[in-house]
Amino acid sequence: MDANELGPNAARVDVTGRWLTPAYANAHAHITNANLETSQVFTDSGVFYVWNPGTIVLTAEDKAFFTRSDVYDVRIAQGAITEPGGHPERLYVEILSPYVYGGRPLEWFIGNAFHYGTTPAEIDAALDLLVSQGADFVKAMLLNSERYETLRDDPEAYGNKGLNPENFPYLVRAAHARGLMVAVHVETAHDLVVAASAGADVAAHLPGYGGGEGEALERMRITPEQALIIAQSGMRVTPTYSVILGLAYDDDGVMKPGYIEQMALQGDNLRVLRDAGVPVLIGTDGRGPIFPEAEHIVELGVASPEEVTRMVLETAPVLFPERRIGCLDAGCEADFLVLDADPTVDIAALRQINRRIMQGHELATALSSPNRP
Repeated sequence: MDANELGPNAARVDVTGRWLTPAYANAHAHITNANLETSQVFTDSGVFYVWNPGTIVLTAEDKAFFTRSDVYDVRIAQGAITEPGGHPERLYVEILSPYVYGGRPLEWFIGNAFHYGTTPAEIDAALDLLVSQGADFVKAMLLNSERYETLRDDPEAYGNKGLNPENFPYLVRAAHARGLMVAVHVETAHDLVVAASAGADVAAHLPGYGGGEGEALERMRITPEQALIIAQSGMRVTPTYSVILGLAYDDDGVMKPGYIEQMALQGDNLRVLRDAGVPVLIGTDGRGPIFPEAEHIVELGVASPEEVTRMVLETAPVLFPERRIGCLDAGCEADFLVLDADPTVDIAALRQINRRIMQGHELATALSSPNRP
C-alpha cells in the first residue's frame, strides 16, 4: 500500500526481523467471564476471538463488556439443546450445582444452562428462547446416537445421551432459518455423520477427544467413507484432542495404560479427515491459549507446523464471518501479533509473542504471563 493511501489514524509498527500473523481464535472455550482478568488470559496468549458453546445466559452488563475495543470478542451459544437426562444436564445438576451454583435444582438450569428438544415443537420453542436471550449460535448435543433407542430410557446412561438423531435435520434447518449457525457436540463417528448429513456448521469435538477403550473406542473411529460425507457437507471440525493430555498421564508423567491406543485413534481420525479435505478449526474445550492443541496435532504426526499454523489462522474468520479478521490485507481489522520466530517451521513459535495489536492499539501484557517478552 502506498503511504498516500493510509488513513488519518494510521500508525507504523516496526516488525523488522520478526514474523507477523493475524490474532488467534479459540473455537471452543467455556470459561469466558466478562472481566479484564479473563480477557487478558486470552489476549496475552494471542487469542482475540472465542466461541463459547455452552454457558449460563449472559446479563446485559456482560454483553456490554464484550463490545469494548480493548478486550477479547466472544460469541456465546447460551444453553445447549439436548433431551431429558442428556449431557449437559448431569454436568450442571450433579457436578457443577453443588460447588458453583449453590445447589440450584434441575428446574433452574432448564432454560438457563440447557434446553430440551425432544420434539420439533420443543426444538422451535428452545430456538425462539435462545434468540430472545441473544444467543450468537446454537449448540446441540449428539451422544451415541447410533444407540439412541437403547439409551433413551436407561437410567445408567444419565449424562451420556443426547438428541434423537431423527430430529436433528429439523433442528439444523430451524436454526438456520433463524440465522444461527449450529455447533454439535459429538462422541462417536456416527454422531459426526448425523451432524454432517443434517447440514450442521461445526463439530465442537471429534470422536476420541476424551479417550475410550474397546468397543467404545472403535465407535469413535472415522472411516474414509464417513470422512468423505463430512467433507462433502462442508462442515468444519474442532478436534479438541489436547483434552486427552490432562487424562493420559499420572503424577509422575508416565502415560496410563490404554492411552497409546487412544492417541493412535486421534491420529488416524485426523489423517482420514485431512485426506478427505475436511477443514479443521482450533479449539481447546478449556480456557485461554490454543498452543497445546496446535502442538498436539503436530505431535500426532498428521500435519506439519505449516499446516497447523494455517488451521490456527483460518479459525477466526469462520467464527466471526461478519468481520474482516484473520488477514493482513488492506481493509482488514488491525488485529495482529508480532512473533519472534516462524511457526510454520516450529509450531512452538506460536507462543513467542513479542507484541499484540488489537484494533490498532498495542495491548499491555500481564506481568504473570508465560508469554511476556
